[in-house]
Amino acid sequence: MSINDKGEGVCIVGNANIDVLMKSIDRIPEWGTETTVESYEERLGGCAANSALVLASLGMETHMVSTLGNDQRGQELKETLRKAGVNVDGLKTGEKGTGMSLSLNRSDGERLFVTYPGSMFETTCEEVIQYLSNAQNCKFILLTGYFLLSPNIDARKIFKKATELGMITLFDTGWPIHGWDQKTRDDITNLLPFVDYFLPNEIEASAITNEDDPNKALDILAALCRKGIVVKRGGGGSIYKDTDRNVDTKGYKVQVRDTVGAGDSYNAGFIYGLSMGWEIPKCVGLGNAVAATVISRDTGFHVQWNDINELLNN
Repeated sequence: MSINDKGEGVCIVGNANIDVLMKSIDRIPEWGTETTVESYEERLGGCAANSALVLASLGMETHMVSTLGNDQRGQELKETLRKAGVNVDGLKTGEKGTGMSLSLNRSDGERLFVTYPGSMFETTCEEVIQYLSNAQNCKFILLTGYFLLSPNIDARKIFKKATELGMITLFDTGWPIHGWDQKTRDDITNLLPFVDYFLPNEIEASAITNEDDPNKALDILAALCRKGIVVKRGGGGSIYKDTDRNVDTKGYKVQVRDTVGAGDSYNAGFIYGLSMGWEIPKCVGLGNAVAATVISRDTGFHVQWNDINELLNN
């Protein structure tokens, strides 16, 4: 496998922030108490930025629309993305500081986030649509980190414009700040008829549908999308479903370094496969391999084809 040679680019809309990872903590301390961790790491993060870094390293033309903070960290984030090969023309500087996410990581790789949005809420629908209209090479749009965008952003309008422009639309919600109440569920299900490929994890799929049976949740969501749904299952692989087929793939057994950005990396692999014109099973398999590579290597989101091929071949 090699870099994308079809000239098809992707525009990623969503959040870019600083991730502060605390490892490893298996018990959240009580209020008023204290605990320690084994290690600490600070790095570029955010669903959109993670996917952008992976896609750029795979060799795909990658654009990003987001808002960075009006501080030194915001400048550093933009420079990191630019050096990685991401087109940063769609990154603006907001009025607030750079967003920060504190990740508490368990020893088994599971984690939770506490986030300060900062400037991330400042991206507007009009800015996204204007960028899409001018990005002639972008044949795909991934809207991700949805709940860390402005509550006023009109995702339906963005998806409709992207479709008018002939783009393939992909959507990954993330976890809602206030939980999955009925209004939030309805918001997502009402968006899906404008989405080609929906990319939740299995917990999100269950929460959106309020359905404990994963197969029923899959059926419900697949019926709403224009093309199909991919449900990410961590080490269990992933499953794709549309009206005609069900593609169930196993994950790869790797030594987990940390799982932060695993789903974002999967999204990147899946999109890359689509951009190459591959059949869905191959796209799903590449998503699994890219995610497994990221969570098991020390190179972060700068993936290497040699590492990916090593998993695919073995």
